[in-house]
Amino acid sequence: MSDRMQQEIEEILGKYKRFPLREPLWRRIRRRLSRWFSRFASHLPRITVGRVMLVGVALIIAAYFGFGGKSVTQMALVAGLILFVAAFIFALRRRPPPVEKRWRGQPLEIREPGIGERLRSWWNRWRSRGRTHR
Repeated sequence: MSDRMQQEIEEILGKYKRFPLREPLWRRIRRRLSRWFSRFASHLPRITVGRVMLVGVALIIAAYFGFGGKSVTQMALVAGLILFVAAFIFALRRRPPPVEKRWRGQPLEIREPGIGERLRSWWNRWRSRGRTHR
């Protein structure tokens, strides 16, 4: 490297050391909060539909035995019912991803008949039996 380039690089580095670039305040706060939250969240158990349903049942049972005043018991009962019903609905809505059926490494295109097709075939069989017996 030439001496002139070396001198310019040292000059730029010297300016940088005197006046380091700083992140904006909002970005530093957001970064620190995200680090803190990730450390905090890593110690929490994973929230699942089954656990939410279990908490709902526990609240309903606690309200049944009346652990507080009347208003506390009613609030616990309502909260338990809401949690249980919401978790139940989410459990019904969640569907496992479809598994691709394969035979010897090749995907199969097997389609099962729907309820309409089954009813139609039953109706046709039933009607054809009535015609042959007359």
